[in-house]
This record gives sequence, structure tokens and C-alpha cells, in this order.
Amino acid sequence: MPYKSLSSPRQVVDVTAELRASAVLASPSLVAMLSTDPVRLAMQPAAGGTGKVTPVALDAADEVAMLSRDVAVVRSGDDVWALLDLAHTAKIEQVARDARAIRGRPSGEAALVLGWDGGATALTLGKHEVNARPFALRGTVRAFDLEGNETFVVVDGAGGGELRIHPGATPEPAATGRVALPAGAAELDRVRAGGPLSVVFKPGRREVCVVQQTGGRLSAKMIELEVSATDLAVSDTSLFAIFADGRAALYDGAALAGAGEGALGPTATLRLGARGEPTTMALTGRASPTLWVGTGAGEVLQVGVVKKGAV
Repeated sequence: MPYKSLSSPRQVVDVTAELRASAVLASPSLVAMLSTDPVRLAMQPAAGGTGKVTPVALDAADEVAMLSRDVAVVRSGDDVWALLDLAHTAKIEQVARDARAIRGRPSGEAALVLGWDGGATALTLGKHEVNARPFALRGTVRAFDLEGNETFVVVDGAGGGELRIHPGATPEPAATGRVALPAGAAELDRVRAGGPLSVVFKPGRREVCVVQQTGGRLSAKMIELEVSATDLAVSDTSLFAIFADGRAALYDGAALAGAGEGALGPTATLRLGARGEPTTMALTGRASPTLWVGTGAGEVLQVGVVKKGAV
């Protein structure tokens, strides 16, 4: 069922430091928010209840992935560190270097590191450690995401490159789907992936590339938002955005499918009422989805997503 609006923003925790990144874990359902200067990891149960904020002995932090409720991996500059035993006093172990980006699988157990040297490293959860396995990539990968049992990668090439979909938690198996991206996507360096919808974007840019899947066929096109977004997320056929002016927006599948020239108007917008600029967001749940927004002031906000037809 499509979504129609956003509602009821409320603050659930304040880590009093700039939030840089977020991640979700499907079971148990929780959202993690990572701050820098100082580095703290806030973990909030998606179903409600008291969360936990864990100090992390790193100088800075940029990205996070959750392998389990007790194990996370954090990118700090070019280095990737495993945070072990989060339920108690977190132990830190370095698991990768020369890292450009990391993303985790929502179901946990696995994460992927994209290296500056053009290679990648698969991280998997062991009994008492995080195992790292380097491997080669086909083509020049500039962005990737893990969703369900698939890996989505954006590869440089003619025009704006190509989005490829691979089965499993790495792009090593042959692609089961691919679509050429418009030339306008050539400088976009992040991808957020789902089944019916994926989006390729760059924070601070109004132009984004949406990839829609209908009847097993992929199609890509550029759209322009009213203002530049600081982060994007997808769920089902809908796109979610947060903006530096303190708003969140929803664009449903019909709006995206009908987008043409000129700025695309949102299906719904919501003033978040936060002190800080929205910097990162994540979505949990499918039957009753929730949007989580982190701000530059350290606030973690919970926002309801209302479905069409809901009473």
C-alpha cells in the first residue's frame, strides 16, 4: 500500500554531538545513529523502549553498519573498526583500511567495505570477532548498497554509468539486473536501494536519479527536487528526503513516475521542529514503517509514516 504523509515527529534521544550516519537492524528491530566529536553510538529499539548511547574511543566517525545487536562496524576516515560486545564495555578492533565507504545488510551478519584502491572487503560476523575477506571488483564501483539478499552497485561507464543488481551480500556473483544511468548521474556517489525503487544521489545536490522496477524491467531517469537534500531513503515505491531547512518530505510512486522537467513537488512535507539541521535518516518496518532522523545537534527524531487508506 502506498504512503501518503508523515506525522508526529518526536525526539527520542539526544547524544549532544553531530550525528553523521545511521543504520538499521531488522531483528531485533533497532536503529543506530553515529555521532562524531565525540564519537557515540546511539541504539534505539524501533518498537519503543529505552535506548542506549555508547561512547566509542575514536577521534572521529563517518559511517556505521550493524552486524548484530552487540556488534557494529564504524568507518573513521580511511579505517574501519569493529565494535564488539556493545551490551557491556565495547572493545574496538581494526578490520579494514583504505576504506571509502561501508554499508551493512539490514538483516545483519554482513557488511561491505568499498576501498579507495578499487577493491572491496566483505565483513562477516564470527563467533567472537568480525572476519574480513578482501576481493576484486568488476569495473570501477563508486557506490553500493545492501538490501535483503541483494547487492546494488553503481559502476562508472558511458553516460552516467550503470546500476547493477547482484544476488547475495557481495557483487561477486553475476548481475541479475542492470540499467544504464542518464549522463546527469555521472557525479552522484551514493545509492539507496529497494525492490521497486532505488535512488542514486549526492548530498547537497538537487538532481537525483531514480530507478524504478516494473514487471521485472528497470528504468532510470533524472529528477530535480525543490531544494538539495542532505539524505535520502526508499521504501516500497516511495522516496523520502530530509533538507537542511528542517523539513522531511515524501514522494510517492505516482509522483516519481510522472516527474518531468522542473522541480518535483512532494506528496507530503513535515516540519521536524528540531534544533539542528537534519543530517541522516533511516527507515524501519514495512507493515508500519517509521522514519528516523538524526540532526547536527545530536537529536534522534522518530517520525510516523502514514499509508494511504489508513484510518
